[in-house]
Amino acid sequence: MRSLTAKFMVGITGLVLAVLFIALSLDFAYQQRQADIDLLAKASLVAKQQQATRSFISRSSHDEFVHGETRPLDPAEVGEGVSDLFADLSKSQVKQTNLVPRIEENAPDDFERAALEYFMASAENNEVWQRVTLEDGTPAFRYMMALRAEESCLKCHGEPKGELDPTGYPKEGLKLGDVAGAISVILPMRETLANARAESVRLAILVVFLALLCFGLIWLILWRQVSMPLAELAEVATTVGMGNFLISKERLRSLKANHETAVVADAFEQMSDRLRELYTGLEHKVAERTRELEEANRELERISRYKSEFLTMISHELRTPLTSIIAFTELLLADRRLEPEQRESLSEVLESSQKLLNMITNLLDFSRIEAGKVKLFREMLDLRDPVRDVARTVQPLAERKGIALAVRCAPDLPLVSADPLRISQVLLNLLSNAVKFTPEGGRIDVDCGVDGDWVKVTVRDTGPGVPREEQEVIFQAFRQGGVRRPEGWGLGLALSASLVQAHGGRIWVDSEPGAGAAFTFTLPIWSEQGSGGNDEHEETNTGSR
Repeated sequence: MRSLTAKFMVGITGLVLAVLFIALSLDFAYQQRQADIDLLAKASLVAKQQQATRSFISRSSHDEFVHGETRPLDPAEVGEGVSDLFADLSKSQVKQTNLVPRIEENAPDDFERAALEYFMASAENNEVWQRVTLEDGTPAFRYMMALRAEESCLKCHGEPKGELDPTGYPKEGLKLGDVAGAISVILPMRETLANARAESVRLAILVVFLALLCFGLIWLILWRQVSMPLAELAEVATTVGMGNFLISKERLRSLKANHETAVVADAFEQMSDRLRELYTGLEHKVAERTRELEEANRELERISRYKSEFLTMISHELRTPLTSIIAFTELLLADRRLEPEQRESLSEVLESSQKLLNMITNLLDFSRIEAGKVKLFREMLDLRDPVRDVARTVQPLAERKGIALAVRCAPDLPLVSADPLRISQVLLNLLSNAVKFTPEGGRIDVDCGVDGDWVKVTVRDTGPGVPREEQEVIFQAFRQGGVRRPEGWGLGLALSASLVQAHGGRIWVDSEPGAGAAFTFTLPIWSEQGSGGNDEHEETNTGSR
């Protein structure tokens, strides 16, 4: 990006060059016109001198002795002689010409013939001039002046036409004022044009020198009065932008030397003062808000710790009596003396107790995950084993609702490094949810396969599906979808997602309302570097269904 000075100098340069070009063009045209005027004056003077000589000869010549004979001098012959002498003494040419010349050398050329016809057309046409190029390529100025018949001319050129005059030539029958001929002057212009060009070149050199001098002065003024103050302002703005809002008076003193930059300098000074005040106030507010946030965070951590401890305590306290209830219920159900109504009631008690125990177990595990106390006992695991085991566990529940349960696992499924108990817990949550949400007569498919460096397990059901806007919500703790759900605390998917993530995998759902849901999780394939061990993980909650 060009600077302001460069743009201004380019504009000034273009303007000045345009003005110089116009001025030099006008000067060259003026030089040409002046050359024409000078040449016209010179040619006119030469023609008038020639005319004066001719008139003098005509008026004073009566009975001079010529070549042993007594006869008057012929002005045409005298003019020709004077022209020859003039051509010898200068580079110019002078000739007396006529449409019907008495001397062959005075015969007119095309230019002279046209000029003579022009003179004959009107008594007011007495001069003609034009720039021409001679046959040898020399530029020349041609001038012709009409010779009108005077009283002294009529005795040799007047009437009667055809009668011999005293010099022995037939008379032309001219009357007073008729065109008796013309004086043709040819002045070479090479020297004149060279002088004009030299004068134009000298003027151009002078103008260019003055223009360069002006450019230098303009650039110096712009640099001192515009560029330097703008550079200083930019430096001040950069300093302010870096957070240094204190601008010294000495730094702005040079900017206040001119009225225009002083206005900007005052504005910068006021801006820096205001920014300093705002920044100081902002720092105090940020520090205050930071303290408040730290206190709130500590309070949240304390509350979260209390919650986790409370959930752990409640879970432990509830599991003990529930375990006893389940044990005594199973013991009573083993008695064959029970009536059918008693057995049915005890079965409901046992089923409800087992559900409650499962919910408490999930709550205890989730509280341990929040507290960062989950331990993974990894080993080389063939996922087909826990998949089949969990499928056999939920098979009775599926058969009770008339749901078809199918398991399809690749025979060459790679091993994974995982905790069998935790993976079985994930599979149990997913299959239990599938059974709960699939209507009677539906279908559940469990697929195991390989996807790159991962082993992928998908549990697909034919239930009501999960709306797109709820597919992230269901992976949050204590959250369920907006549609009616079976009983539960909404911890199953949250716990499953946390356990899968603890193994380095990921879990997601693909579903459309009314088209069922497909819950998929992945685990990394076992390798020597990532094998086995007991891992402790602190997990964040990522949802539930």
